[in-house]
Amino acid sequence: MGVPAVWAQNQPRNQAQRPPQNNARQSNQQGSTTQANPLFKPKEPKVQDRRTPAEIMLENKRWTLYRAFWQNLATRYNYYFHARTKLDRVVRSVNRQGQDNYNVLLPFYPFTAKNQNTSKSELDSVIEKASTGIQLHDPRGKWIPDCYVLMGRAYFYEGDFENANKTFQYTNLAFAPKSKQEYKTVVGATENDQISVSSKENTKGVLAPFRHKRARNDAFLWRARTLLELKDYDEVQALLNVLSNDPKFPKRLEGSLAEVKAYSNYIQGRYHETISPLQVAIDKSRDRVAKARMSFILGQLYALENQPDSAIDQFRGVIRQRPDPMMDFQARVQIARLNATREGGNPQESIDALRHMLKKQKFEPYRDGILYTMGSISYPKDPEAALGYMQKSLKVPSENRVQRTITYKGIADIYYDQRNYAEAKKYYDSTAGTMTPDFVDYALVNTRKNVLGDVAARVALIRREDSLQRIATMPESDRNIFLAKMAATIRQEAADKKKNEKKNKGADSENYTAGSTLQNNGPGAFSPQGDSNGDWYFYNVATKSAGYSEFRRRWGNRQLADNWRRSQTGAANIAAGNNGAPMLNAPTAEDAKPAVPADSMSAEVLAAGLPLTPEQLRASRSKCEDAWFDLGKLYYDKLDNAPLAIETYDSLLLLYPAHPRKAEVLYSLYVWNGKQNRTDVANRYKNQVLNEYGQTNFADIIRFGGLKDIDAGKKKAIREAYDSAYTAFRNGNYAGAIAMRAMVDSVYGLNYLQPKFDLLQAMITVKTDTSFATDTVNRSEAAVQYVMNKYAADSAIFSQAQSLMAALKQRKELYNYLVALEVKKNADGTPLVDEDVTMRYPWQNPQPVFADKVNTAKVKTDSIQVAAGLTGNKPAPVNVIAPPKPVTPYKIDANNPFFVVLSFDRVSKELMDEGLSQFTRYNATKHPSDKIEVGSFVLTPNDIMLIFRIFPNEDKALAYFDEIRDAASNNIIPRIRPTDYSFFVISRDNFILLNSTKDLAGYRKFFADNYVTE
Repeated sequence: MGVPAVWAQNQPRNQAQRPPQNNARQSNQQGSTTQANPLFKPKEPKVQDRRTPAEIMLENKRWTLYRAFWQNLATRYNYYFHARTKLDRVVRSVNRQGQDNYNVLLPFYPFTAKNQNTSKSELDSVIEKASTGIQLHDPRGKWIPDCYVLMGRAYFYEGDFENANKTFQYTNLAFAPKSKQEYKTVVGATENDQISVSSKENTKGVLAPFRHKRARNDAFLWRARTLLELKDYDEVQALLNVLSNDPKFPKRLEGSLAEVKAYSNYIQGRYHETISPLQVAIDKSRDRVAKARMSFILGQLYALENQPDSAIDQFRGVIRQRPDPMMDFQARVQIARLNATREGGNPQESIDALRHMLKKQKFEPYRDGILYTMGSISYPKDPEAALGYMQKSLKVPSENRVQRTITYKGIADIYYDQRNYAEAKKYYDSTAGTMTPDFVDYALVNTRKNVLGDVAARVALIRREDSLQRIATMPESDRNIFLAKMAATIRQEAADKKKNEKKNKGADSENYTAGSTLQNNGPGAFSPQGDSNGDWYFYNVATKSAGYSEFRRRWGNRQLADNWRRSQTGAANIAAGNNGAPMLNAPTAEDAKPAVPADSMSAEVLAAGLPLTPEQLRASRSKCEDAWFDLGKLYYDKLDNAPLAIETYDSLLLLYPAHPRKAEVLYSLYVWNGKQNRTDVANRYKNQVLNEYGQTNFADIIRFGGLKDIDAGKKKAIREAYDSAYTAFRNGNYAGAIAMRAMVDSVYGLNYLQPKFDLLQAMITVKTDTSFATDTVNRSEAAVQYVMNKYAADSAIFSQAQSLMAALKQRKELYNYLVALEVKKNADGTPLVDEDVTMRYPWQNPQPVFADKVNTAKVKTDSIQVAAGLTGNKPAPVNVIAPPKPVTPYKIDANNPFFVVLSFDRVSKELMDEGLSQFTRYNATKHPSDKIEVGSFVLTPNDIMLIFRIFPNEDKALAYFDEIRDAASNNIIPRIRPTDYSFFVISRDNFILLNSTKDLAGYRKFFADNYVTE
């Protein structure tokens, strides 16, 4: 319906011009779908300004003098001052507190926050404070760059060098001088033909020292230090070169620039180039502590450069600067050492000066260091006196862990030089127990600690067997007289020992003072025990008590005995013969007898252990031969001592010219002398190997340069040829395998798989030799012996050949085993159990026990056919009655090789395969040098295992057992529930028995009864 015209004309003009409202009302009356406009227009949402206050002020605020004054004042005292104060406090709190090793070059700076576990929260607080000041205040303020430098320094001390570098780099770029004409940052300008990157500072006038310094210039030097920590030496050198020639670089930082130059050369090992800038840094430094430290380092560098007079002057300068007591003491110690070692010096005067220091009270905290220094000055002229001083140093109560570590190592080194490896190992053990990972000789100490036990055992064996052989070869009358005198000496020493014990009874050996130790210069003072009880190792009573409590908490009250991890009750049950088989190598009644008391020693008792028969003498000589051979390898491979290894093998050839491994000894001497540049001697041994042992692998290596092939295509072809030959061998096609081997020999000659080809040839010979069941020497043994002789140094090939030979030595047992062997196969003809996962050769299975009903005639009929393996006919079945399971077939033998076994219960193949790969990766990461192999093993269809092999003895297997059991559920196989698997250790002999009996539950009970696992 339309609006009446009269009404519309009578409306005011301003109302008549609101058609939307009228139309809306009209539309509502007509029921139109058009929506009415709201009465009030909604308020549009306000866009939030997310910029920082600093950005807003930069855009909206003019930079006036008034504003500059208040902004700079607030930034400096509300934020910069507090952040800098906290950072300085943190830096002072992370100093080494006298724990530096002053016997080597000191670290350039006395602290490293990253290594000292500085509170990250404190440094984060510095970063937060400086960052807040930057965000809340005008970025045109002069204290903003200082806040950025504080942030970068905090990152630096946290060890976050990437962020520190970015912060300093941003400071250098963002606050660089700007060209007023073009409003652009000038990063590098040319002034008087010189590149300038620094910000010019006003140094004129009386107020110059009080004016604000440009923090951007400091950021250059801090960035250089950061880049040094990142080992970006080239960029640091370029930056330092530019700053050195920059005409605008402020003079106030010349000392800091020289310090960074010296630090750069120092950490790169360019010590001669460090001296000049370090002198400049010392002259211009205003920090008394830093100046004293740099002076000490400069003295060390002069000593390293063989300038003792300059070094002594520097150390005297350190004393004049009145540093901390530790550095003052160490400077005096260095002066004493230099006076003793320089030309014309008198060691005794230095020792007297140090003895005088012992009497001064201010040096009382450093008496352990003084005594150690007296010992180091006395060595090597007087080793006994040196050991005496160092032993007394250990007895001085001290909190200086570094000095105790150095003293332990000093004693160990003296014993090592004297080749007293048993005592050296003890002190290297002590060194390892006190040193930290940043100790300068950390790797050396650990290596010697681990190796010297083996070295000491072989040296002791050689000395013992040599003595026994020498006594045994005496005429009987002379031998009896000699043994009688020895027995009398032993009885006399025992009597003297008892007398001394009674005399010293009640004395408190741990109650001593430094003065009393100095007066005790008797032989006992120089012994490692240091007291009558022999407790030289455990001086710290608190450590002993804590360790004893922890041991009792975990393992209970244990008797002091070898192999303590075995359950005492279980061992007792076995020893008592509780219906079980006797232990391997079980002690006999003679062994169980108590040792003869020293006061009852006689010549007859001493004669009982002599090798008087030819067999005993040969066995004794064989032990010595093996020990000499092992010593040479240990010296060269483990201790990296080529001269001592050469000396050892030269002695071996002199003592045992017919050594069974002479070819390897000669070859080793050829290689070692060559590396020592003793060409004439090396050529002599080379010719001896070629002339006397031309058919060995060592001669082949000399002729052809080793078993290496550079051509990748050639290596692939050889690998494929070997795979084809081995496949033919596995399929019984021995002629094809021989032909393939002959082809490789004719085409490639000596190749990198030559050892495997030779072993394969021996295996083919064993398979095709039908005379192996006879008692005569056959060609199988000759073929295997050839491989053993040729590859005596290749442990993998030699061990496999040795296993073959061991089987051939038991020809009749192998013969009977093969006769009775019936291989079970699946429907498709494949073996029921893949022999690759058994990890054992078929002939290493235990021999089955036959009943009396076995048809021996039938055995003889099929024996040759079965043993030769030349036909595919299945032998006639043999009625074999399975033997009854023994009650307790398992035995304890700590020296037998051991496996660690992971036995699964109700675990899918997918999870088991995942576990195999995870454990393989774990061993490669945690035990790269131990070469622990992991393989799957199917004991029964329901008993699937992972085998970790092979550990040389019980202790190492148990150590790995403890480690892997704790890590399995958390890190290695978290997807498998701990209730679905179990770990145990098992010896090789017991594993063979387990594979024979399939009695897994029986072995688990044996393990639980005889080993302590918690």
